[in-house]
Amino acid sequence: MSIRLPLDPPPIRLMTRLLAELQTTVLARAIRMFDGDLDRVTIFAVIARDTYPFDARAGLAPTVSAHSLAMSLSRPYETVRRHVHALVDAGWCKRGADGVHANHAEIQSPDLTAFLTLVHDAAVRFVADMARAGVPMPEVGTVRPYHHAAGVQAAIDLMLAVIDTNRRAHADWLELVLFSTIYAANSRLLNADRELAWHYADGRKEPPSHLRQPVRTSAVARALGLPEATVRRRLVRLLDDGRLERIGKKLLVSEAWLNRPEAIDTSTRSFSTVRLLLARLGVNGFPLHDPARAYLIGRPEPVSFD
Repeated sequence: MSIRLPLDPPPIRLMTRLLAELQTTVLARAIRMFDGDLDRVTIFAVIARDTYPFDARAGLAPTVSAHSLAMSLSRPYETVRRHVHALVDAGWCKRGADGVHANHAEIQSPDLTAFLTLVHDAAVRFVADMARAGVPMPEVGTVRPYHHAAGVQAAIDLMLAVIDTNRRAHADWLELVLFSTIYAANSRLLNADRELAWHYADGRKEPPSHLRQPVRTSAVARALGLPEATVRRRLVRLLDDGRLERIGKKLLVSEAWLNRPEAIDTSTRSFSTVRLLLARLGVNGFPLHDPARAYLIGRPEPVSFD
């Protein structure tokens, strides 16, 4: 198969595999915390990123309006407003003068503190695996002392960047999540081996079938904590339009679909965004050239697909 790529392509496939692993790690926990509601997870993540001083500095919390959230997420205003009301009613958020902000007491609760620690360490793992595979880290100038809040916010920004750059390819959020989760499952052997990860980093070489692990629909549903019937229903369109292919009773992300010019362009733009986010993280004191130093607890285990 002839694959059309720009000269000296960036490691877009490596990045996509590792972003899929990051997203799967975070959402497997978050979707359960929000009773299976992906929209609510995403809206709360934006509110938390924009309004909560994670280091608990004193002062009034900034607020964000439902209208601003709808604009930034390209979601219908009424849909966002309904979720914001539900988040306030559930105690996740509080109302301010011009909108809502994350509830400080809720974010400092043991359950959410543990979750944010996982989010942070999953972001550290992403950076560490990029660096381990051979991706040069951005060079940054003067930096400030690192606080783990910057890592949490970077993880949220990385996941939101995936949503933003994939709006054309995956207009539905849940379809994007299912696609990424299946890709994470397919890519475990490639992610685990540094040499393989780099050999298949840029998409010019298609991994052989024995390095791509297909996954059952039921395993995807269990990993994300979603009803299997919902997952099966949503997978129909991904199979029909060629994003996924069946191998017996299991699923693989289509390499042919990933190698379409439109998909390559999307991944290339995503890589540029990721580089900017990593540079900002470095300015915020993150040890880009020794990422493992930033772990709060340690490298998170990958989500199980057994």
